[in-house]
Amino acid sequence: METPELRPALQVFVCTNLRENGKECCGNVRGMEIFRALKDWVRDRGLSRSVWVTRTGCMTFCNDVGSTLVIHPQNIWMSKVTLSDLPQVQEEILTLAR
Repeated sequence: METPELRPALQVFVCTNLRENGKECCGNVRGMEIFRALKDWVRDRGLSRSVWVTRTGCMTFCNDVGSTLVIHPQNIWMSKVTLSDLPQVQEEILTLAR
């Protein structure tokens, strides 16, 4: 086992889970678009070495509105996140990354 030298200051987990039979889940309410938008935003601001954006499976807060996000190591949970919420999420990331 090794401990990697490169580790992020923040890691943002975005649920992109898809369920069978059209059941409520983050993947059905644009979870992948939220993931990609955050990942692109982090890259475009040169934050990729200190802020990692990672897709996850289900994080339990399934709904028909938006995705669930978690920012670690601060353990900040956000549910029902939509694309229109991204400026607020981005501001939170910038505040924590300082």
